[in-house]
Amino acid sequence: MYSDLYYDDLMVRMAHHSTAIEGNSLSQGETKSILIDRIVPRVVEMRELYEVENYGDFMPVMLADVANKTPIDIELIKKYHELLCKKTIEHVPGKFKVVPNNVVGADFTPTPPYRVVTDLEEWRRNLATQMEYAQDNDTIVEVICRQHLTFERIHPFPDVNGRVGRALMVYMCLLYGITPIVITKELRKEYMMYLNTANIAGMVMFCKRLQEAEKERIASFAE
Repeated sequence: MYSDLYYDDLMVRMAHHSTAIEGNSLSQGETKSILIDRIVPRVVEMRELYEVENYGDFMPVMLADVANKTPIDIELIKKYHELLCKKTIEHVPGKFKVVPNNVVGADFTPTPPYRVVTDLEEWRRNLATQMEYAQDNDTIVEVICRQHLTFERIHPFPDVNGRVGRALMVYMCLLYGITPIVITKELRKEYMMYLNTANIAGMVMFCKRLQEAEKERIASFAE
């Protein structure tokens, strides 16, 4: 659908922005050096290095899933979590939480462990049903935003829920044929506001602005 150069660029920016939102200190240029040039440009914390390197393993898997039109289900979510948090967390990659967790500063309580599978299955069914009737970009974006906010409130894993949720947003965009939504670190405060308040309308307008910027990025690689 897009050029290989664009997909490389998408991988670098997904890795940089999604990890930076969670506190990773590597710059976008340093992330590119690690993922594309295979050079570690300076002394870095190993956890930060692995957080970025994991996107090098994740990207070809995600693109293969797009090509195969792999539906989003619990196994795919667990697979993406396993890929994105290898060697970076104390918990077992790909395993749901077994003790309650909280989101710092949030005004909601995430789903308790015993309800994670049930709530995710309901989330999956709702996604499939809504996408079945979504016919245009605006409707698809609204579905993606609603499902992202719901996913983050379920918070199914002990850690790395944000990175998995944002990766699923990009996957949904590619799977359903719309311009990818890449949430940038510079807009972290606005993004977190929509998450914490469950402001779907605000999140939709936010993501549509990101799509417009992404279209320009895509066009630059097509020239």
